[in-house]
Amino acid sequence: MSEQEEILNLANLWCEGQTSSEQLERLQVLLRSSPDARTLFVRFLQLHGQLSWEVGTAIPAGMDDELLQEAAIACCSDPDLMMADLPSTPVSTRRGLTRLSFVAATVLLALCCGWWLGRTERNSGFVQNRTDQRTQSVPATPAPGNEQATESSVVDLQPLQLQGLVNSARQPGKTASDAADLPDQERPADLNDAEIVGNINRLLSESWKENGIQPAQQADDHEWVRRAYLILTGRISTQQETAEFVQSKAPNKRSQLISALVRDIRTSENLAVIWSNLLIGRSNPRGVDQDALLEFLKTQFHNNRPWMETVGRLIAAEGRSDQNGETNFLLAHLNDQATPATAVTARLFLGRQVQCTQCHDHPFARERLQDEFWTLNAFFKQTVRQKIELPETGSAMAAAVWTLQDSGRGGMTFFENLRGQQKAVLPEFAGQTLNTDVPSRRAELAKLLAMDNEHQVARAMVNRMWSQVFGYGFANPVDDLGMHNPVSHPELFDLLTTAFVQSGYDIQRLLVWLADSEAFGLSSQQQETFAAIDDPMEGGVPLFSRSYPRAMGPEQVYDSLRIALGSVAGQSSESSVGTSHRRAWVEQFVRAWGTDDNEESLAIGSNISQALLLMNGEDLQAAIPMAAAEVSRHDGQATASVTESLRRIALGTLNREPTEQEEKVFRNRYRTLVRTLPPRDAIQTAAEDMLWAYLNSSEFVSVH
Repeated sequence: MSEQEEILNLANLWCEGQTSSEQLERLQVLLRSSPDARTLFVRFLQLHGQLSWEVGTAIPAGMDDELLQEAAIACCSDPDLMMADLPSTPVSTRRGLTRLSFVAATVLLALCCGWWLGRTERNSGFVQNRTDQRTQSVPATPAPGNEQATESSVVDLQPLQLQGLVNSARQPGKTASDAADLPDQERPADLNDAEIVGNINRLLSESWKENGIQPAQQADDHEWVRRAYLILTGRISTQQETAEFVQSKAPNKRSQLISALVRDIRTSENLAVIWSNLLIGRSNPRGVDQDALLEFLKTQFHNNRPWMETVGRLIAAEGRSDQNGETNFLLAHLNDQATPATAVTARLFLGRQVQCTQCHDHPFARERLQDEFWTLNAFFKQTVRQKIELPETGSAMAAAVWTLQDSGRGGMTFFENLRGQQKAVLPEFAGQTLNTDVPSRRAELAKLLAMDNEHQVARAMVNRMWSQVFGYGFANPVDDLGMHNPVSHPELFDLLTTAFVQSGYDIQRLLVWLADSEAFGLSSQQQETFAAIDDPMEGGVPLFSRSYPRAMGPEQVYDSLRIALGSVAGQSSESSVGTSHRRAWVEQFVRAWGTDDNEESLAIGSNISQALLLMNGEDLQAAIPMAAAEVSRHDGQATASVTESLRRIALGTLNREPTEQEEKVFRNRYRTLVRTLPPRDAIQTAAEDMLWAYLNSSEFVSVH
């Protein structure tokens, strides 16, 4: 009998539990003799697990644990040894046939992953630079009922049931927030803001020359100041803010205003609103605590906390939804086995659209595989949410509060591919596979994001912020980065990503670089020939040779209406962020799709101004006459001049001087009214008409 035949014979007896002590000893001697012997042993176990009807539910006794671990390593390290597809049997038949039969292979997977993960970096929670195969075909659905391990070390786990690895209970005294402490980001002393802005200008200028295009002229002060306030603070500048800026003779007044605005609480509120909409949506279909999340984001942005820290806290959050605002992000997306949480995390923080890879490999992006979706999903499988009903307060029932925590359970994540095969994966990101004996997988994911050599979080944020400032990202859609979607300015994109990382993920600094650039200061008006070349609206690559006009968002329209009317009336306006009126107003234009992914869209078209004004007729019917009445006054008593009244309206609504044509129309309207009305009443009526015309114009509701 050859050595191979002897191994197969003894392996078969061992699987059937019929080996004598002498035969078992002989089998172990043979397996220690060479890697080929262990490989043959693993192949036999795979075949035995596929073909047997009643395979035992545990490893037969007697085999040396270390030897089994060595054999199991062969299974993980050699892709050819991963479990082969089942014979050509109907899926329904295979599932029934092998419901118990694949246990031997599953045990091997448990041993191989446990030994391999436990032998290195046990304290760090993940394995460095793993490049081998990550999934294993399992031709059956795992049965319920994980067995809890008694030791925290994976290598000491006892043979388990079909679910794979299960780690020990959570370690007392350690919270997810503790585990989510991220590596300190040092800010290099030689990171020069002026040099970075200069490089932005240089690289864009080179791009314009290569494409034979001349950039637009610099925007005048009226156009620029309106744009700066709209993009940074989310609303137009007031009449007073516009006048002060235009009249200023400071040589660096634009840079000075940018520096002041990025540190302004209004900019922090605007960023908080933008990211609250991205994280949980405007309609809040899951009923989480919007206000708590908004407050958390506003604090993070206003204190200029590193973006990586904010991302880490959102991912690793624990506690009550009303006390820990960051918990509301995941609380809104834990339905359907946390698949929405997986998709939205990848989309917002990594710039990757992976939702379709939940069911299959990406049809166009070959680098995005189905197993990568589920290795990311595995980080969220410990996450548990519970609803707490608060006691009655007065006559109304207080809002429900959710809690978010990790169960501490380990185990593998199972999914089914298009061929009907079940596969099992461990949590993995960027080639780093997570150990299972960690108290919070999400906290470990936050660490892995911070240590990612590809800086995916930084790239995603730079692309999104560039889009926020300029109207288009380097790659569009902004949340779909990858080889299948080439960027418009790769060198500039890489430069900003590197600088952002070196700055310690400094959001305020990133905004200064972008808004202080030459491109941000360009006019929206450009020669027709060059505008036709640089026209992303028609599908062209954005060259950023002019300011691209775009419609305001509903929050911008709401706040700009308040600012315009208050400014014309000479009144100050407090922040509306988080108010119930604004929220209800904005939600009129939100369409929730009711899908598991909590998708929604904005029902806003080209006639946004008319739609918004009509749907808020009562508010404007009262506000416009009040503002017009203030316009018609001068020094509190006398009737204002026609020229001064129109100028005040134009500066308050469009942040510019009125044109000659607008002044002609206004004077003609006044002359008509004054024939039948006192001068003061005539100016007030003409002011009401002009206010309505300006607020209904496409110019008012556009960012340009």
